[in-house]
Amino acid sequence: MGGSVEGGTAGVAVGTGQEIRSMVGEPDAVQKAGHAMSGYGRLMTEVGQQLLMIKDSEIAEWRITGKATDKLRSGVAEAAQMLAIASALYAPIGQALEIYGTKTSDYQTELNKLALTCQEQWRTHQRLLAAYKSSTAPTPDDPDYDQKQRERSKAETEVMDAYDAWSHNATLWNNTYVSWFAQYTSAVTSLSDPRLEAIRKGELPEVTPLTLFPNGDPDPTDVDQGSVGDCYLLSVLAGIAKGDPDKIKDLITANADGTYTVHFKDGDITVRVDQLPDDGQADWVRVIEGAYQVHEGSFEEFDNGGDPAAVMKAIYGGDADYKDNKSGTWDWLTGGNDIDDSGGQIKDALSHGRPVVAIASDGALGFDGGGHALTVTRSYDKDGVAMVEIRNPWGSNNGHEGAIRDAGGTLHDPDDGYFTMSFADFAKAFTAVEIQK
Repeated sequence: MGGSVEGGTAGVAVGTGQEIRSMVGEPDAVQKAGHAMSGYGRLMTEVGQQLLMIKDSEIAEWRITGKATDKLRSGVAEAAQMLAIASALYAPIGQALEIYGTKTSDYQTELNKLALTCQEQWRTHQRLLAAYKSSTAPTPDDPDYDQKQRERSKAETEVMDAYDAWSHNATLWNNTYVSWFAQYTSAVTSLSDPRLEAIRKGELPEVTPLTLFPNGDPDPTDVDQGSVGDCYLLSVLAGIAKGDPDKIKDLITANADGTYTVHFKDGDITVRVDQLPDDGQADWVRVIEGAYQVHEGSFEEFDNGGDPAAVMKAIYGGDADYKDNKSGTWDWLTGGNDIDDSGGQIKDALSHGRPVVAIASDGALGFDGGGHALTVTRSYDKDGVAMVEIRNPWGSNNGHEGAIRDAGGTLHDPDDGYFTMSFADFAKAFTAVEIQK
């Protein structure tokens, strides 16, 4: 089955009222163009910064003065300003195009596949319907009335079954079209942002640089989760801040135009200050949150919970070890995949500055459903007993103090989100542990 489906040949989707058809366009080309534009935007920012450095330092140190030098200095500053304006346009537009192209590529493939199926099923339905309508209904006077009535009933059933088969795939086409259109609308909205129009006129927004690291270095206490469901991200960031704060610093580049670029392993993402969540956390946390929301494609996806291992992969590029308390077919071969087998790996990861995240779900420590992700910040021995220290990204353990104590945990007083447990109690209390390799 191949070819292109023209509108009007495969029926009309009930939900949107759209004629079912193939989607034309080249989302891969859009994605590549967007990626290139984002790259040009970053390059322009870097060149602009170099020009400003030349103007403010190297030219300033020349012993030669006069109108020519002043004009040169002014020209360099003007060039830097033009590059800043261009990069402020290229970066968000390129980013929007790249996301749109990436997201819609799969939608287009699925829409076209469904359109072909709908076209075939619609033609079958129309053919059966036409045959049914052209046939004459039997009358009781016909000598073979019963036979003809059975045949007509069978034909009627075939028409309805053909319609139901078409309707099922037409609904799938409709729903996929709605998802595609949401991506389209998001891209159009971002490209028509009034701030971009001001930049097109040469008006760079006034931007006050963020105080990225209020404590001098990234610190776990900078993480203080609010109402957004991104504990899967924040628990990893707190772990990196604890073990390897320079890794956090290397993740973020402050650009000359007031934007911030986060260097994920699968691609850089640049965000404006107005794209950052206003959740009271340290600015470095907010920058990474804003970029990861773009990484996930929408606030809904970002806020809907996630896997700390996916965050680790986005930041480090490698996989994470997953440990749980469920017996597996291959445990005997791998030496065990249980939490209580992971003490050495946890200690090794923490000693090398790699994050370790513990997950409590399905009622563990009072966290129901998908649960909550917490950071393992320390592994140590106390009087011959293996111990671990854990931090809740809430910055407190409000509402779960009793469950933590019942599981063998000792909370800080006053409660700052930290608590300690023996490793044996830890292995029983948590549902899973994810360790960056």
